[in-house]
Amino acid sequence: MSHIQGTQHSFWKTTGGGVSYPKLAEDIEVDTAVIGGGISGVLAAYCLAKAGQSVALVEAREFGAGSTGGTTAKLSAQHQLIYHEMIGRDGADTAKQYYEANEDGLGFIRSVVKEHSIDCDFSDMDSYVFSQDGSHSDSLRNEADAYRQIGADGGLTDSIPLDFNVASALVLRDQAEFHPVRFLHGVLKEIHKLGGRIYQHTRYMDKAYHSDHLTLTTDTPYTITCKQAVLATLFPVEDPHSFYSNTLKPMTSHLTAFKSDKAFDKGMYISDDDPKRTFRGAHDGDQPILIVGGDTHPTGNDTSTIDHYESIREFAKAEFGLTEMLAYWSEHDLMTPDRRPFIGPIEEGDDKMYVMTGYSKWGLAISGTAAQLITDLITGQPNKYKELLSPQRRQPDEEQEKTDSEPSLSELADRLHNGQAKKFKQDGEPAGMYKDHNSTIHYVDLSCTHLGCEVSWNDGDETWDRPCHGSVFKGSGEVIAGPAKEPLKGINPF
Repeated sequence: MSHIQGTQHSFWKTTGGGVSYPKLAEDIEVDTAVIGGGISGVLAAYCLAKAGQSVALVEAREFGAGSTGGTTAKLSAQHQLIYHEMIGRDGADTAKQYYEANEDGLGFIRSVVKEHSIDCDFSDMDSYVFSQDGSHSDSLRNEADAYRQIGADGGLTDSIPLDFNVASALVLRDQAEFHPVRFLHGVLKEIHKLGGRIYQHTRYMDKAYHSDHLTLTTDTPYTITCKQAVLATLFPVEDPHSFYSNTLKPMTSHLTAFKSDKAFDKGMYISDDDPKRTFRGAHDGDQPILIVGGDTHPTGNDTSTIDHYESIREFAKAEFGLTEMLAYWSEHDLMTPDRRPFIGPIEEGDDKMYVMTGYSKWGLAISGTAAQLITDLITGQPNKYKELLSPQRRQPDEEQEKTDSEPSLSELADRLHNGQAKKFKQDGEPAGMYKDHNSTIHYVDLSCTHLGCEVSWNDGDETWDRPCHGSVFKGSGEVIAGPAKEPLKGINPF
C-alpha cells in the first residue's frame, strides 16, 4: 500500500478520550435493550431511562466506534440539497416536516448539552452549500425556493465568511457542530446516573421471541431478557424477509484532519460541485484543525481509497495551503430511497423489536428526534413523526447497485506488499488473500457471513467491505462493523 501521511484513525476517536465499561458478565433482565453505541443508541437509551424504563445499552466494540465516530460532526438540517427534491417527490408538507424533525433533533441535543454541561465543543454555526464554478447555481436557487416553501431560516448569498472563492452559496442559519465522541461520553455518564446498565465488547448474536418478552443471546455465555429491543446499529443485525438488504444502499465517504495555523470557526461547508467537498473547523487543545472530506461512493465498488485520500489532500493544499495531514479515515452509512431514516418497528406488527437505521449520511441532528420517537413508540405515547420515519412507509423505486468483481488467482502471493490484498476463485467461489504487516498471508472466503454476498477490498483502510449492506472485516477476516456477527471463513487454497 502506498504511504499516506498521518494515522489511519478518526480524529474524533483519537481526541475523544477513553471510557471503560464492562463486558456482560451475568444474565440480566431489563425493560428495553438497546443494541449499538453510536449517537442513536446512546440517545435512545438516555431517553428511555429518563422515561422510567430499565435499560441495557450494549456495544460490540467501543462506544462511538462506528459512523458517529467517523462523521464530520455537523448537526444540521441542511443535508446538502434535499428539500427541492423532496417537495417534488413527496410534497411540501412532508419536506417541511422532515426539516422540522431535524431542527427538533438539533434542539434536543443542544438542550442535553446545556442541561448536563457536557464538554463537547458544541458551537452554534451557520451551514453553507456552495458552488465554486457556478455550474450548480440553478440547483442552489431551486433549494432556496424550497427553503421559502418550508419556512427554513436561510437562502442564497453571494459571499461566505471565509477566505474562499465561491460563485454562489446557500446558507441555513443557526445550525451547530460538536465533538461527537465527547458528547457520547457525557450522555453515557447520565445514563449510568439514571440506573442504565452499560456494556461494551459485547456483541448481540440472536433473539428468541416469547409471548411477553425477548431473550437476546450475545457472544458471551450470558443473555439479556427484555420486553423490547432496539437495533441501533449501522445496519439492523436482524433483517426479516431481507427488506433492509434490498432497500438500504451502503455508501462510504473519506475524511481527513489537517493541522492549521488559524481557526476555521465561521461556518460549516459542503460543495455541490463534483467532486463533493465538505469541511469544518475543530481543535485539538489549542491547535486549530480543519476536517476535510468527500469522495462519497458505493461501499465496496473497488475504487482506490488511496486515490480518494490523495484527492482530498490536494484540495486542502490548493484551497487552504494545508500540507500536514494528521489523520485519515473512512465513514460508512446507509441510504434509503427517499433519504429519510427508518425509525420504528422492524416489521409490520412487531411490538418487540425496533430499528434505527438508514440515516443517509446526515443522521446526527435527526438522531435526537429518532431517540424520542423510539421512546414514545415503546412507552405508548403519540409522536408526530411516527409516519414520516416509519420503516413501513412506501418507498420510491430504486435499483440496488451491485458489484461483481472476479479477479483470477495468480501466482503472485509472495509479491504482495504488507497491507495489500488480491481476489481469486477457490472452487468457483470468491476468495481473497491478504498480507498483514508481519508479512503473514491470510486466505479467506469472501462470502459475507451475514447473508453471503461477496465483499470487496478497500485498499485505503485495509478492510473487506460488503456492498450489499455495509459489513466491514479486517484484512485477516475479523468483524469490524456489522450486521455480520461471524468473521470471514479462513480457507486453504493449496
